Amino acid sequence: MSIADTPRAVTDGSRRDCVVLLHGLGESPFTMGALELALRRANYDVANIGYPSTSAPIETLVARHIRPLFDRYRDAGRLHFVTHSLGGVLLHAAMSDFMPANLGRVVMTAPGLKGSDALELYRRNWLFRMMFGPAAYQSGTGDDTFAHVLEQDARYPLGVIAGCVSLDPIANVVIPWPHDGKISVARTRIRGMADHIVLMTPHDLTASDPLAIAQTLHFLAHGHFLHLLRPGTASVDVKAA
Repeated sequence: MSIADTPRAVTDGSRRDCVVLLHGLGESPFTMGALELALRRANYDVANIGYPSTSAPIETLVARHIRPLFDRYRDAGRLHFVTHSLGGVLLHAAMSDFMPANLGRVVMTAPGLKGSDALELYRRNWLFRMMFGPAAYQSGTGDDTFAHVLEQDARYPLGVIAGCVSLDPIANVVIPWPHDGKISVARTRIRGMADHIVLMTPHDLTASDPLAIAQTLHFLAHGHFLHLLRPGTASVDVKAA
């Protein structure tokens, strides 16, 4: 199947598959707008969810805004999720305790499943904390961060898209290469994931990158990414944990 082809959702009787989109820290549903359009064109029902990412700790965001989605969309044919950055951490935390009965597949773009290298650098700055809130402070890599209590196994069909282009010159000095300017590729991996791929995109644009959108559609339809190069090349990273 060509990466330019548009896969269609697998339907369950009269119920279409639903894809829930979760944006990242300090973002809005607008961040996921291009992906939402592509998914609708592929015949999915789409719920582009907004939540107050800068106003509460991770645990509160999970309990109040992520976990209730499982019940809200329980009547969908299959319930898929696509996340960006913090959205992936929140979803994984929610599914560590409970998974929807109709869960389909999950794609996470640029998820800091083991914390963000850049946020570890900035999170103790009072101005940064005032702007981005408690979840940002929890999203570093130190011993007191959420990554150290987050389950590091995926018990669901998970595909991870990481970026390897940085627009932050400071990050280029302090974050181990390869990275996307905020998170090293190594910190996007998790045990048990179905597939992993690295694309030429910076962190903030990973969810809206055209190739990332095409790979997301491919994973939702087939359960794996379309690897155009041999494993081990600069733009592909397969099934590493």
